[in-house]
Amino acid sequence: MAPEATSTRPSSSIKMSAYCAPCNRSFKEQSDLDKHLRNSSSHRSPTTRRRPLTVSSSSNNPEATVPAIQTTTQDVKSPWSRIAVSGYTTALGELSAHCHSQKELEEHGYIVRPYDPADYVNAKICKRCHCKQTRVVSRECTFHPSKWNKWNKKKPYKCCNTTTVSRGCRTLPTHDFDLSQRALTYQDFRQTPSASTQPKFRAVAIDCEMAGIDGGASEVILLCAADFFTGAVLVNRLVCPRERITDMRTSIHGIAKSSLDKATAQGQALSGWEGARSELWKYIDDRTIIVGHALEHDLGALRMIHPRAVDSSILSEITVGGRRVRFGLEKLSSELPKIQIRKGKDGIHDCLEDVLAAREVVLFCTGARTKVEFRAWAEAKKREQIRLNTERKKAKQKKANNRHRRMANGGCSSYAIDSDDGDEEYLRWSDIAEDLGWPHPNTGYDPWSD
Repeated sequence: MAPEATSTRPSSSIKMSAYCAPCNRSFKEQSDLDKHLRNSSSHRSPTTRRRPLTVSSSSNNPEATVPAIQTTTQDVKSPWSRIAVSGYTTALGELSAHCHSQKELEEHGYIVRPYDPADYVNAKICKRCHCKQTRVVSRECTFHPSKWNKWNKKKPYKCCNTTTVSRGCRTLPTHDFDLSQRALTYQDFRQTPSASTQPKFRAVAIDCEMAGIDGGASEVILLCAADFFTGAVLVNRLVCPRERITDMRTSIHGIAKSSLDKATAQGQALSGWEGARSELWKYIDDRTIIVGHALEHDLGALRMIHPRAVDSSILSEITVGGRRVRFGLEKLSSELPKIQIRKGKDGIHDCLEDVLAAREVVLFCTGARTKVEFRAWAEAKKREQIRLNTERKKAKQKKANNRHRRMANGGCSSYAIDSDDGDEEYLRWSDIAEDLGWPHPNTGYDPWSD
């Protein structure tokens, strides 16, 4: 039997950026929420909570400890589900049954094993010309000092007058080889500490917000985490990156540089990704199930290797079928548990709201009571995808016919030299993201992480 969960529609007066879900309380400022989290008896440190709840589980560990959280009932309405204490065992069992395999995680970009230098033998890349280090590589390095701008056809390179893609306009006698940014970051990854006698949370939902730094990479600037069973806020802290921020991305997450600087000056911000990771590790161990949406980005930002994860992005993708079918958190939240998020100005992300929304989506996808409804949604999406694929094929064929017709008539246009590769016929979101200043998905922000 699935755990009993109830939900109500949110009140329009709630400001989600300063809102405590388990207490159903809203606050005018983030500082007020932080004070509440520090002082309220409802949010005591897990090491001082009075009586941890022991939950039976069908996993390898016969019993799992869920630290007890005392909450108070408020009049403010909340959209978030409440799981009855009697339903914790069932909820944990259903969640455990949906943990992704190591293969699934790796296929979706998760780091699943510690760094091994042997994997990167002869894998260094020249910082200037981007060629790989091999025995046969030329000693000379030919490159363009500026980046190719595909939108400027008249002068795509700022460094020279070359109008087509070329090796470069400058040559140096030697290359400057180094590991890729991804490989350098990989060296910092650590596995979540093993279980100990200290009780930890059995399932935690997390989300991170990022900012761009030098070199095109991203660093975490906000970490939020909540207990999966109660929705109690565990972590809601700004993080001060150790590297210089070059792109704050305030338009995405709403965090101003001044707010981060103020929190840092007052000693309230965590120190870099390492400090954020250590803070999260206070509440979890390697048995904890981490819940979220596109978690490969959050775990990557924290340099974490974690064996147990339930990702709402992967759950929906696998059920619908096809690696190209991916859904954002906002869409999943509105179509599955029927909860609207990011309703504020310009749809700015609220990290804590995203944490709780991912929790709701996972509850919907894994719960026995909503299994039929989830399957029906997936079947409808499959039919929609088939229709879209058919329309794309027709459009591709029509474009090819027009191209052949123009060539037969002796005409030539920009369309006549289009690639025959169907994927190139559509504007790629990753290209748009990169052109707008977001780093490449391998090193930074990925729009699918929304």
